Order: sequence, then C-alpha cells, then structure tokens
Amino acid sequence: MRLPRNISAGAASRRRLLADLLIAIAIAVVAFLLAAGVGVVAVLALPALLVLLAWIAIEAVVRSVRRRSAHSRGAAKTSERQG
Repeated sequence: MRLPRNISAGAASRRRLLADLLIAIAIAVVAFLLAAGVGVVAVLALPALLVLLAWIAIEAVVRSVRRRSAHSRGAAKTSERQG
C-alpha cells in the first residue's frame, strides 16, 4: 500500500512530525538502555575499584612499616657496634 502522493502541506508536516517523534522515542529508548548498562557496570566496578585501592594502600603501609623496622634495626646494630 502506497502513501498518497497528492497530500496537503499540513498532512506532510504531520507525517514529518510523526517520523521525528518515532525517531526521538527510539533514541530515548537506546539512551535509557545504555545508561542502565553503564549504571550496572558502575555498580559492579565500584566495589572492585575500592578493593583494589584498599589492597594497594595496605601494601604501601606494610612496605613502609618493614622499611622503618629494618631501618631502626640497622641503626640499633650500628649503635651496638660503636658502643
């Protein structure tokens, strides 16, 4: 079935408006789906990121404590040798 060729300007305008409206609805649906997907990824990625950052911070603290204790042991041995 074909659309009539001899249509008024008002009818053509309404058809274009309907087409624009359908395209806008399709874009909005895609945007909602993508935003929901990004939200799901963010919900899963945020805890993983926090765990990794905590892991790195704990390793840095452990390294720092080991260096300080090794440094203080080295200083104590040096003072024992001198004394």
